[in-house]
Amino acid sequence: METFLFFALGFGYLVLLIWALKLSGNDGLFNLSNVLLLVIFGLIYDNVIIAIGSFIGEGLLLENLNYIRYWLHALFTPTLILFAWSICSWSHLPWAKKTFWKVLAYLLTTGLILYELFTSVRGLNLEPTWENGILTYDSTGHSGSPFMVIIITLVLGIVGIIFFIKFRFYWLIAGIVVMTLGSILGMWLTYAPLMNVWEFVLILSLLLTKQYLIKNVKTNF
Repeated sequence: METFLFFALGFGYLVLLIWALKLSGNDGLFNLSNVLLLVIFGLIYDNVIIAIGSFIGEGLLLENLNYIRYWLHALFTPTLILFAWSICSWSHLPWAKKTFWKVLAYLLTTGLILYELFTSVRGLNLEPTWENGILTYDSTGHSGSPFMVIIITLVLGIVGIIFFIKFRFYWLIAGIVVMTLGSILGMWLTYAPLMNVWEFVLILSLLLTKQYLIKNVKTNF
C-alpha cells in the first residue's frame, strides 16, 4: 500500500511539473516564481526513490540515490523563500518592490541552503531502514533540524494571510494550514507517507496561487 502511495505521489508531482511548465510559458521562463519547478523536480525524485527502494534492494546504488535526496532537499527547498517574494512583487505590493526585501529574500534563501548543507548534508551517514515494506537509507546520529521548514512555513504563511486579506484568495493560506496541522498531527501519528501527502497539498496551493496571478495580475518582470 505504501509503495503504491509513493508511486502515486511521484506521478502526481509529475502532473504538477507539467502544469508548472505550462504556467511558466505564460509568465516567462525567467520569472523568479519558476524556482518552484526545482522544488517539484526534487519532490518527484524523492517520492520515486522511496517507492522503488524495495525493488532495488540494499546496497551502494540505493544508498547513493538516497544521498541525492538529501542534496536536492537542501539545495531546492529554501528557494520557496524566493517564490514567496516573487509572487508578492508580482502582485504589485509596494513594500515588496523595495530593494531591501529582495535582498533579504536572496540572503535568507542562501543562508538556509548553507545551513542545510552544514547541518544535514555534511558528514551525512546513511543506513538502510525498512518500514511497512518501504526501504530507504536514512540519516544516522541525528534526525535533522526543523529550522528550515519552520522559516519557510512562516514566510509562506505570512504571504498567504496577505493574499487572503488583499485579494480574498484563500488557497495559499489553506495549503499552509493543512501543512502545519499535518506536521503537528505527525507528532502523534508515525505513518510516514502522511507528511508527503501534506507536502503535495502545499505545492498544489502554490501552483494555484501562481495560476491566479497569471489570470488576474499583469506582470512587469
